[in-house]
Amino acid sequence: MSKLINSIKSFRRHGTKIILTLSLVVSFILPVYAQENLWKEFHDKTTTLLQEKRYVDAIKSGEDALKIAKETFPPGHISIAASMNLLGILYRTYTMYDEAEPLFNQALDIYREKNGADHLTVAYVLQELAEMFLLQDNYAKAEPLYKQSLGIYENVSGQDNPGIVNILNRLGEIYQHQEKYADAILFYKRALAIEVEIFGNDHPDVASSMNNLATLYYHNGENTKAESLYKQALEIYENEYGADHPLVATILENMAVFYEGTGKKEAAKQLHDRAKKIYSNYRK
Repeated sequence: MSKLINSIKSFRRHGTKIILTLSLVVSFILPVYAQENLWKEFHDKTTTLLQEKRYVDAIKSGEDALKIAKETFPPGHISIAASMNLLGILYRTYTMYDEAEPLFNQALDIYREKNGADHLTVAYVLQELAEMFLLQDNYAKAEPLYKQSLGIYENVSGQDNPGIVNILNRLGEIYQHQEKYADAILFYKRALAIEVEIFGNDHPDVASSMNNLATLYYHNGENTKAESLYKQALEIYENEYGADHPLVATILENMAVFYEGTGKKEAAKQLHDRAKKIYSNYRK
């Protein structure tokens, strides 16, 4: 009987300790869970504000999100990297490049450490960092970052992945600014081929790529290819937006420059006058 009583007393003592321990665990988990939810709330809010182009509000929200992330997660956590990258994009949008660059680099370090050097998160941040240098016309720094990002995307998702179109166009743009037209054409052609595969031949995005590629062909002396692409792009825009849309006028002006440069003065004047009329009517 005494043994039974002692067992009951022991259970009560240890049971109380177990219950107390569980209570402490639960009391610890709940605030952490609440903090994680709070970070996600601020991170999502920041993303929405960025999409709405409310940059001042987005920066404040992004700074709060990063502060919460650092207080909630251990150093080197991917949620901290996500906040750093997002805030870097916002600082870049506001031309705060000195503030943006270290955030991108820190996010890169975390993603490489946690996910590996060939992960898509690394490719994404490389692309954002390259974009920052491109906005500053720093092609020497932008080009290798775009190429690193492109290589990761190709290795992970394939050579015809829609996600690489923007990178291909950016590399084409860099080479175009450097007057390396043959190199630029290669990247623009790849981007166009992927867009045709995704959207079909009559999509406005395809027309935009055709226009860019046509301009490069013109600068590279491939005038027959340039004229054909200009005409295709013009037809797509006219069918999509109507004959009097400003985007149509943009193609007309480019074609006018092309015809002027190839000695077709009368055709160039007609296209220029038509573009001028569209712009004039659109502003009324």
